[in-house]
Amino acid sequence: MQSIALLGTVGWSEFALAQMQAADAPIERVIVTGSNLKRTSTENPSLVQVISKKEIEQSGAVSVADLMAKVPALGSSNQVDSRDGGFSKGLATASLRNLGSASTLVLINGRRMSPAAYADPNAGQSTQYDLNSIPLSALERVEILKDGGSAVYGSDAIAGVINFITKSNFKGGDITAQHSQDGYGNFGRNGISGAYGFGDLDEDRFNAFVAFDFSRRDRTPIAEARAVHADQSMAMDGRLSNFYSSVSQYPVFFKESRLGSGSFNRYVSADLSCNPADIRTGSTALVPMLASDVMIGNKFCNYDGWQYEDAQGKAESSNVLARGEFKIDANMRAFAEASYSKSELEYAGVSRTLSRNKTTVFPKDGPGISFQPILGVNHPDNPTRGTAGAVPVAVNYRFTDAKGGSSNENTSTRLLAGLKGSHMNWDWDTGLLYNESKRHQVSNGFLYLPIVQRLVTDNVPLKTIASTPGVTVDSPLDGKASITQWDFKGSTELGQLAGGAIGLALGGEIKQEKMSIVPDARTVNGQIIGLANQYSQAKRDVRSVFSEVRLPVLKSVDVELAGRYDKYDGFSGSFTPKAGVKWTVSPTLAVRGTYSEGFRAPSLTQMVDGGTQYFLNNFEDKLRCGKPGADATDCLKSLSGVAAANKDLVPETSKSFTAGLIFSPVSNFDILFDYYNIRKEKETDLMSAVAVIQDPKLASRVKRDQNQGTWLRDPATGNLIPNSGPLISIETPYINAGGTRTSGIDLELALRNNLGAYGKLASRLNASYTLSYKKAQADGDPMIDLVGTNGAIYNDTTSVGEIPRLRASLSSTWSIQQHSLTATANYISSISMMAAYSTQEDGMVGPYDPAYCEYGRANRNENYLKFYPDCKVKSMTTLDLAYAYTGLRNTVLSFNVANVFNTKAPYDPSYATAGYNSSLHSARGRFFTVKANYKF
Repeated sequence: MQSIALLGTVGWSEFALAQMQAADAPIERVIVTGSNLKRTSTENPSLVQVISKKEIEQSGAVSVADLMAKVPALGSSNQVDSRDGGFSKGLATASLRNLGSASTLVLINGRRMSPAAYADPNAGQSTQYDLNSIPLSALERVEILKDGGSAVYGSDAIAGVINFITKSNFKGGDITAQHSQDGYGNFGRNGISGAYGFGDLDEDRFNAFVAFDFSRRDRTPIAEARAVHADQSMAMDGRLSNFYSSVSQYPVFFKESRLGSGSFNRYVSADLSCNPADIRTGSTALVPMLASDVMIGNKFCNYDGWQYEDAQGKAESSNVLARGEFKIDANMRAFAEASYSKSELEYAGVSRTLSRNKTTVFPKDGPGISFQPILGVNHPDNPTRGTAGAVPVAVNYRFTDAKGGSSNENTSTRLLAGLKGSHMNWDWDTGLLYNESKRHQVSNGFLYLPIVQRLVTDNVPLKTIASTPGVTVDSPLDGKASITQWDFKGSTELGQLAGGAIGLALGGEIKQEKMSIVPDARTVNGQIIGLANQYSQAKRDVRSVFSEVRLPVLKSVDVELAGRYDKYDGFSGSFTPKAGVKWTVSPTLAVRGTYSEGFRAPSLTQMVDGGTQYFLNNFEDKLRCGKPGADATDCLKSLSGVAAANKDLVPETSKSFTAGLIFSPVSNFDILFDYYNIRKEKETDLMSAVAVIQDPKLASRVKRDQNQGTWLRDPATGNLIPNSGPLISIETPYINAGGTRTSGIDLELALRNNLGAYGKLASRLNASYTLSYKKAQADGDPMIDLVGTNGAIYNDTTSVGEIPRLRASLSSTWSIQQHSLTATANYISSISMMAAYSTQEDGMVGPYDPAYCEYGRANRNENYLKFYPDCKVKSMTTLDLAYAYTGLRNTVLSFNVANVFNTKAPYDPSYATAGYNSSLHSARGRFFTVKANYKF
């Protein structure tokens, strides 16, 4: 039998498969992602892309995350684990249609996996499935449902479903070893994997197999990421220049601009006892230092932090999966599955600092604690002490004796047991699943407030503070998320219509979700400077029933209807329907379409006894930036915020529509063309920081320095502008925001040529073109199209990321005897950095007049437009090659070269340290993978 998993993918169209199956009768019906009914390849109205085992091998992917990055339908809001990812460090996630990981359901063998124990407040990231917990070597194929799946699978499937399907009924063994690196020996990765299975279900009444995967990844500093525009990054951001920071272990002191103002922005002196080669004089030549920086014209000791910046963090991962199936009798089987994964990741980082500016230390409960390292006139480190002009001073200082960075250990345990069989004309399946994810994160070298504040309260010298045991701490954070689920489903045939038998599926499930995130007790008590609290203690039960009907009303017309009812604790029940139709117009042409509704319940961290504190970095305070009396830090501000849970949230809802055609004008050429349209309402999102700060109606949520000495003055009248001090903190609760409208086209072309004595040639084009991506952050806001832009820049009231208009891949595989050669061209279109919309003075969202480039301004990467006058991150095209040789008995040798022409990652000014966007582009350059597989 030909596997219908190839439906809609390279090599075979539905018509080609139908022809093959006709020659290999009987045709077997199997479950395809997106339905609970068994069907053949010619009967599915939904858009399902399948990545076969062969394609996985030809891709050269070294991990599941690497494989998913090559799928055009996946958006740019995927998390990658190569660098410190903020709230999601250590995770690799997937996002369909740019709608975020929270709207993309991930399954293993058709059943849910547990979300990771993370609380990420960023848009679309509240529920995250860690791809690192899935062993690449155990995969048989990947099925991607690219329309709404809530009617079949429930919450989280608004954008679609990714189903990772592992080996089954596997006999024999295989082992694979591989090594990957760039041309300079960097970005190294080594791995070994294998599987062994025994028993035959038909002959022995059982089958069991175990698969394992182990890999180790080397750390690569950004200095070794050569496939970037290094000269441009240095000119615009100072990347890898001889200047990193004026804050070092040699303190710099500042006095107030006016005594009692609280604004310490006048340079007094600096400790210059460092190596003379490290002494710098402040200047705009020290990019990115601004002309308004308080260090201009003043000497200081440079801190070289570039050595601690990662292009790829060190990592080690291991996975093991075991599955067994036992044939009880001719009509019933028992099955069990167990898996365990562990990933350990280390990220380098700079040492922590004390800043002259006021900061807020947040305990878990209660108001924030303000802290500013102000040394009184009698402090032994105060350089004005004993002089006629003695004044209090604030200090910048870095605790270099303590390392920065962090480490993450993520583990996942999955246990499944069940029965399936056929009785009384029903095929049925029931299973009990437990899936648990754990996280242990350690953030290194954070400052312990009870010791540090003695600098101010007890006049303890700075060197004494720095050498005091316990002044810096490694702060742990532990999380655990789990799903316990029982499900039952069955399908049957109920009679006949003109096109064949009516199919019916019924089922139900009960599950309990739990989430626990426990921060360090010192962080909870507000004793750690610069570290936010993430916390949650929550659980809820979910009960669901679902049904599905297939109606072959004519031999050429197949209709599918599905519905699901879910009841989440704390919410009213929700019914989500789906309808699909496929019309086979002729043996070479079919049209298909689906309509579905969906919902997504708020995540546990968004509404149940929990919350997340965070820090905004490099934030431009438009009230103060560049204004007389302000500070350069107002243009690149760091401030704290609180993402508060909201028990009044209601579920998101969605409506999606797809329409497409499948056309095979000749037997070896197939065209698949599909249009999609998704509308989301009442999205659960964090209230935009920009909207909160700029909307006068939300002023109560913004905390600014209330010392009037820090307030700005009206240039016309000279009067103080009330509440215009530096930003300290903001409150941005979760809300049911506005909505999203996105539409686009998926195109697939597949051509197969038999070259006779010269072998076979198979080619495929796979492209995803986004027609529109409209977003309104709040009810009443205008729907603004963000496609082709950095959404949060084009409309800064949103938190949408980069949305390329077109992503595509074109591949050709030539096979002859023992040789196979695949060439794949990959394309990602450009991203505009124009700023066009923001909150106006009346609190409404409106356009800038005129729109402007976010970068290239006096206080924002002023050289940018010299290099990029069109204000765009360039498109990127790469070519990959893969060669496989099967001429040795039971052995496959393969050699892959990704990015053959060593194309550089496009420069992106939003990622000043790295110089590129790692969620869209790679800086590995020409990347080699050698692999050997032996079967026994």
